[in-house]
Amino acid sequence: MYKRLIKYFYPYRIKFIQALVCMAGVAGLTTASMWLLKTVVDNALIAKNSLLLIRLVIIIPILYLFKGLFVYFQNYLMNYIAQKITRDIRNELFTHLQTLSFDFYDKSSTGRIISRLTNDVKLLETALINIPATLVRDSLTLIFLVGLLFYLHWKFALISLVVFPLSLYPLREFSRKMRKISRLGQEKMSDLYALIQELVFGISVVKSFGQEEKEIEHFRKENDSFFKIIVRFIRVEVLSSPVMEFLGAIAASFILLYGGYDVIMGFWKPGAFFAFLGAVLSTYQPIRNFSNFNPILQQALAASERIFSLLDEKPTVLEPKEAKILPPFKEEILYQNVGFAYNGRDYVLQDINLTVKQGEIVALVGPSGAGKTTLVNLLPRFYIPQKGKIYIDGDETGELNLKSLREQIGIVMQEVILFNNTVRNNIAYAKPEATENEIFQAAKIANVHDFILTLPQGYNTIIGERGIMLSGGERQRIAIARAVLKNPPILILDEATSALDPETEKLVYEALDRLMENRTTLVIAHRLSTIKKANKIIVLDRGVIVASGKHEELLEKCHTYRRLYQLQLWDSV
Repeated sequence: MYKRLIKYFYPYRIKFIQALVCMAGVAGLTTASMWLLKTVVDNALIAKNSLLLIRLVIIIPILYLFKGLFVYFQNYLMNYIAQKITRDIRNELFTHLQTLSFDFYDKSSTGRIISRLTNDVKLLETALINIPATLVRDSLTLIFLVGLLFYLHWKFALISLVVFPLSLYPLREFSRKMRKISRLGQEKMSDLYALIQELVFGISVVKSFGQEEKEIEHFRKENDSFFKIIVRFIRVEVLSSPVMEFLGAIAASFILLYGGYDVIMGFWKPGAFFAFLGAVLSTYQPIRNFSNFNPILQQALAASERIFSLLDEKPTVLEPKEAKILPPFKEEILYQNVGFAYNGRDYVLQDINLTVKQGEIVALVGPSGAGKTTLVNLLPRFYIPQKGKIYIDGDETGELNLKSLREQIGIVMQEVILFNNTVRNNIAYAKPEATENEIFQAAKIANVHDFILTLPQGYNTIIGERGIMLSGGERQRIAIARAVLKNPPILILDEATSALDPETEKLVYEALDRLMENRTTLVIAHRLSTIKKANKIIVLDRGVIVASGKHEELLEKCHTYRRLYQLQLWDSV
């Protein structure tokens, strides 16, 4: 994992080297200040050298001025690098998410995905700002100070550093516990993200059923669970620093006792002794810093594990290295012995054999859970069938370039997805280079142009998250306009079952009928008028095609179809 993190520094290695130089400067000047202490006491004060004292009074502010400049540039450069790296990681995560297949999103909660791009990346950013500075600057400071200790009194230096290995064991134990707890905390934070998002999207259901108190209680329980994990983390975090300080105090007391005795006996100059004592205490400052930054490190490592686990997810829908570009659709779509299971075991489609000729409208009907949506989702290769193959004009879809395949397929599903953008950009999403006239024409065909003109900013009106500012019928017509603008030869359509007022319903269905004109259409049908218009009706039940034909003959020969008709599953348009 460390190697994977280090590679992100490579593009910014020049600035990182500059930051390292600044860190070395801070470490060197920190050590120099201890040496100046010896010089002030022994060579200026005790020797009563006023000229040297004046020089030192001038040197000390200059030393700290340069130290301050080094600290400033070090902090600026490390913040700059950290922001660049976290930007790169966010971009990499988002780009990777675009490559992942539908099955990943089926098994992953939105909250967990958002947590990876926000909370986990933020924890990593904090670590990138602080950890290199602590590791490099404080390590160099420690090395320089230890060198000074050996120069001043090598025997005391050896004795003083005996306690240092003792500090490593508790530091290691604190690290292990904090990383484990941090991992649990970040998982629980993901759960909170998911819960919040679910409740925000489902607020109308919560309020309509009067379940506000229940959801408040549910959230409080989850939040309390997160709080308990954080308290466990804090308990370990706040214990680490006092332990390290206690070990440092033991060493300082030992030096004060025996070193002070040597000064009294005249074996050691006072300036050298105070410089030595100051250097020892200064060596424990980096150690304390290691202890203090350790919680940040453990949180960052846990966050990195989660980030890299997402980056390690592999798309299941891949195109071959020499993928073929799909020529313009001309003849037929063929499903040949197709079988599909979401989990690889329990098949929701079995032995699907279906031919759709160019220009045909094929209606898919069947009870809920029969496999209608799954069947149409296999055509643009949102999923890969475990059995059988699908062909377009004789080309197997698994051998095709995905972009060229999906460019020839338009999709309008029941659950309309619109973006928090202008009406214009939502329609033009299918064809960003579309002219204004093309967008207007698509909207007119979809029976939505006149409505758009009544909006406050017309086509430039922001429609809110998921199109919340629009009604269901308005959203559907904008989605239809988007499909019209794409002008695909193949159309996948799931007719809306939600209740619409008669006028809106008429506008939507007129738009759908226009959309299907002169296209090869696979439609999950809910209207009798669509079913009667279809060239072929496919009846699905429990993942199997149980019958196919026209409306009248299916009423006679297919029990499933007749039962659906009698249950008035479709509107009697």
